Order: sequence, then C-alpha cells, then structure tokens
Amino acid sequence: MKLLFARLMRVIRLDMTLFEEIITDPKTQGHGYWAVAILAMATGYGMFSRSGGTAVNIGLAVTFFSWYVWAFTVYYMGTRMFKAVPSRMDRKTVLRVLAFACAPGILRVFGIIPGMSLVVYLITSGWIIYIGAYGIKLNFKQERIGPALVLCTVTWLVVLFLQIFFMILLFSVFGVS
Repeated sequence: MKLLFARLMRVIRLDMTLFEEIITDPKTQGHGYWAVAILAMATGYGMFSRSGGTAVNIGLAVTFFSWYVWAFTVYYMGTRMFKAVPSRMDRKTVLRVLAFACAPGILRVFGIIPGMSLVVYLITSGWIIYIGAYGIKLNFKQERIGPALVLCTVTWLVVLFLQIFFMILLFSVFGVS
C-alpha cells in the first residue's frame, strides 16, 4: 500500500520519471487499477454524496467505465495517429499509463464542499488529461506533447459526453434527483 500511495503522490507532483517505470513494468497494472478505483470513489463521494447512496454508486460505476473507454479510445486512435512511429504501445500499457494519470482525481473528494463540485472536477480533469498526454507521448516516443495532448483531450471529450449520457440514463432509471 505504501508503494501505491508513493506512486500516486509522484504522479500528483508531476514526477514524470514514474511513467518510464510504469511503461516498462507490467507489474504496476494492479496499482493502476487501484488508482482508478480511488478516482471513482473520490468522484462518487465528492460529486454525488448529497444525492444519496444510489447516486454515489452510479458515480463510481460510470467513472470506472469511462476510464476504460477513454483508455481504449486513446489506444485505438493513437495507434492509427502515430502508426509510422515504432513504439512499445500495447493496450495494457495504455491502461496502466492512463490509470496512473487518474491520480489527481483523488482531489475530487473535495467536491463534497457545496458549490465546489464542478470547479474541482474541471481542475482535476485538466490535470489528468495533461498527465495522460505526457505518458502517451512517452509511449509513442513523440518529440512533442502537442499531438498526444490533442489525442487525450479529444478522446476525453468524447468520453465525457458518453459519461453524461450514462449518468442521465442511470439517474432517471433509478429515480435519483
């Protein structure tokens, strides 16, 4: 557990040397999943705690699902966008990189403060996108972060709309207001 939290703190502090470790060590996959689980819990409690337990559970499920869809979309689009570049890119590497990039999402728990949910969500989302783009840049061995930043931002926006759709659908089905 100490190693997990140490890695998460390195990501939050923007210690980008961690991504070389993540890319080359498949054993970090489990810690990546824990990072996403912590993001999902923080998002669920921070954004939906005032709406009850069902809303928190919906937030947890949709956040975890959205991360997976984002990672898969980045992998799919990235392999086509950077296809001329030899890389160490595989699906599990992208999952690991984008899982650790979710570390700043821990701060979403501060969305529990009235009026702060949207502000905290937007700040942490920008932070997550930037860190994810840096990791993707390393994976695809790009010189500049620009193309990876565009890739991560566009795919994140697509997933955001999907996330909103599922939130509305689930909130209406389960009667959460």
